[in-house]
Amino acid sequence: MRVEEGVKDTVARSRIKQLVDRGSFMEVGEHVCARLTSFYQAEEVDESDGVVTGYATIDGHLVYIFCQDRDSMGGTFGEMHGQKIIKLYEQAIKAKAPIIGMVDCDGFRIEEGLDGLNKFAELYRIQSKAAMVIPQIMIVMGTCGGGMSISASMADFIIVEKENGKLFVNPQSIIENTMGVNEFKNDYSDVTLPNNDIPEAVRMLVDVIPGSADDAQIPIDTNDDLNRPCLEMNTKIGDGYAIAREISDNHFFFETKRGWGRDMITGFIRINGYPIGVVANNTVGGEKRVTAHGCEKAETLIEICEKFHMPILTITDTEGFNASLEDEKYLPRAAARMVSTLAFASVPKINLMTGTIYGSVYSMMNSKGLGADYVFMWDDAKANIVNPRSAVDFLFGTYDEAKAKEYEETHSSAHALARHGYVDRVIRAEETRKYLAGAFETFANMKLEVKR
Repeated sequence: MRVEEGVKDTVARSRIKQLVDRGSFMEVGEHVCARLTSFYQAEEVDESDGVVTGYATIDGHLVYIFCQDRDSMGGTFGEMHGQKIIKLYEQAIKAKAPIIGMVDCDGFRIEEGLDGLNKFAELYRIQSKAAMVIPQIMIVMGTCGGGMSISASMADFIIVEKENGKLFVNPQSIIENTMGVNEFKNDYSDVTLPNNDIPEAVRMLVDVIPGSADDAQIPIDTNDDLNRPCLEMNTKIGDGYAIAREISDNHFFFETKRGWGRDMITGFIRINGYPIGVVANNTVGGEKRVTAHGCEKAETLIEICEKFHMPILTITDTEGFNASLEDEKYLPRAAARMVSTLAFASVPKINLMTGTIYGSVYSMMNSKGLGADYVFMWDDAKANIVNPRSAVDFLFGTYDEAKAKEYEETHSSAHALARHGYVDRVIRAEETRKYLAGAFETFANMKLEVKR
């Protein structure tokens, strides 16, 4: 056997250097190589064993990082390859710092057999442990299939490189034989980006998410006036993305799970420098209907906020559940999980009601009854079981315009909800930012509580 010695300037090391602060990367385990067995007698093995591991800083924040190395054994996963990643996870958990994985893997080393599979199981276990402690970010730079796709999907955030990143369970050849083109590939990533845009996205994430579940939120300085009027907010009704950006300091918004479930917009904003998780209803194709995918997105965001003690803002504007065969099958369970996760969350929760809200979706979108700490409602917004016309038709057997207006005023208007105690403050749309800033500020002295 011959060992290729020395640290080579590989693609993996170049990718890491592009991501981290200049000169900050400290590689560990660069001389690790595959362990030969009676079943594996390669003529030549590379040091690093197909994965580069170490620690660095990103905008001053400590991170642990690994990058699978196609220049070394094709980036394939083997026993020592897996051991290096597992050891890095142990160090990140102990240091209470985020871990970033850059995935580009041709699969398992068949010649290493069960030794590689066992390390993969150990990797799943350490990832599950890390999920309770530190942020995990996976960047799919190339092939990420089979078991590696599950590992990547266990992370809090997934970024896929637009040109070469492929996140899938079964190889495309198998998919084509059973269902044609794999239209679901990369569906569950947070964002698909060109290679040059990935470092900025990672920097934004590392900056907005605490280093661990034990860290308190630290605000950044902002020059944006907390009392800034949102002058064109009324034109943004139904657009969850636009409303979230308008509220945020300097219109900052990092959107998560961008490619699917567009009826829910999820991500992070800042108010008074503090990061806040957002779940916002959104109009799709002229319809304001909640889907199973939207509920799954919302649940994921809420779980992250609870884990890292980040306040939650919900923006409610929906007229019910989507009607499709898929949603009829999957929506009840997805909605139930979202409701349970939101009700369980102990972080500060504020609901902003902005449009027309009808049906039981009102109850599940962080209503007062579900546990919202504060509820604000725009003065021209409406909410009830059904719209006033349908209510009058049902109650009186015929439509009467005067009765419909009366029903709207006494049962559906913002002031009606406020009279019943379901809304804490009726506000004008342009006043939204200042009221939310004040409400979130009331939790500034909230002690950090870690759930295990």
